[in-house]
Amino acid sequence: MRKTAPLLALLLAALTATGCSALETDYPSGDPEALRQRLTDRAQWAYDGMALPPHKAVTPSTVDPGHSCMAGGFTIEESLPDVVTYELRWEVEGIPSEVARTTEARLRKRFTSAGWTVTFQDNRKTAQSILYGFVVEDPVTGDQFHLDWNNHTTTLFLTGYTPCARVPQEAADHPSRETWTPRTPPPSLAG
Repeated sequence: MRKTAPLLALLLAALTATGCSALETDYPSGDPEALRQRLTDRAQWAYDGMALPPHKAVTPSTVDPGHSCMAGGFTIEESLPDVVTYELRWEVEGIPSEVARTTEARLRKRFTSAGWTVTFQDNRKTAQSILYGFVVEDPVTGDQFHLDWNNHTTTLFLTGYTPCARVPQEAADHPSRETWTPRTPPPSLAG
């Protein structure tokens, strides 16, 4: 081990001096508008599949690009300025427990029927709390959606994320935040 330590130190120094590119994650290129559109289209598809009864207005969401993607390797603490993930989150308040439970089951089935994988499920009751929720991931795009409800807020939350993608530097430097709200059918068509 003593003979390999200097060799490893030399290798680490060489990789660090060259920018450590061999150890950084190679993120795919992404078109910011296409990423936003894919996320909002899937969020609308999820909203439609929930088939919620009449409810309070959906709290509008912003589709936010974030710089939360890391370089990986030995530079794991360094975020990459041109690699972003997009997120949107919307919520509906005042959803009763039984509606939340059936909505969670219906939406989970809709995602899995479309080929998505459940990566986490959290349906539980305790003395003080009732929680319904899951996380699903699209094996093709890597997009994730997270549904969450609890009896303390009676608010149904749906959050969607795209995986990290390398975008044009201009788009990363000047991110565009867009407001988005699910479209609901007119009252004459809803019933």
